[in-house]
Amino acid sequence: GLANPAPLASVLWLDDQLESAVKLDSIITVVDAKNLRYQLKRHDDSSSFPEAFHQIAFADVVILNKVDLISSEDPEGTLEELEKEIHKINSLANIIRTVHCQVDLSKILACHAYDATRATHLEALLEENNSLSTGDLHDASVRTICISDLHAISLEKVRIWLEEILWDKKYGMDVYRCKGVLSIVDSDELHTLQGVREIYDIVPSRAWRKEETRINRVVFIGQNLDEDVLMESFRTCIAAS
Repeated sequence: GLANPAPLASVLWLDDQLESAVKLDSIITVVDAKNLRYQLKRHDDSSSFPEAFHQIAFADVVILNKVDLISSEDPEGTLEELEKEIHKINSLANIIRTVHCQVDLSKILACHAYDATRATHLEALLEENNSLSTGDLHDASVRTICISDLHAISLEKVRIWLEEILWDKKYGMDVYRCKGVLSIVDSDELHTLQGVREIYDIVPSRAWRKEETRINRVVFIGQNLDEDVLMESFRTCIAAS
């Protein structure tokens, strides 16, 4: 029921890193399928009604409820179109269709969405978003952007880069979430990146496999995101050869 889950998510995630008894597993958002399109169209710049955009943007799982009220002729859009609208805001979210919010608990519990040591699910999500591009969009909407690069990067430089974006707002972007896998120079381990607002963490997750391509892939969810600026600034993290 939180209007904006970001503050609590940041606190719980930080507490988890400090070995608190409370653990942030995932953020679940329930969306009213019948009214979603109306709300997003009515507030399409996300500034006049930010709660709906925040709740979708921060979600790891979106429960698309009341799907029984949507027909193929519905003027508010088909279920596929509604899911497309959700993924336009947050392409990493897993969408579950429900009636009366009846859902298999195994799909929403123990998701380990913030567990940096469980890289498999994160890698699969990032692979699905590999071709994601919003270069043709230039408004202030909340959206997802994915950048990638094959060069090994400096861990120190990528930390500076993230802090300029998340802390200093150097490029005027408002990042809600970021996730990624990183290829760090002089390291045989794949590193994972997780970030919520200003808090982020980069940790080694597993050894790179011999047959796989070492690649950096980072997904940002937020407002005023500029794909070209993110890509160009990320290249400053490339390690000297």
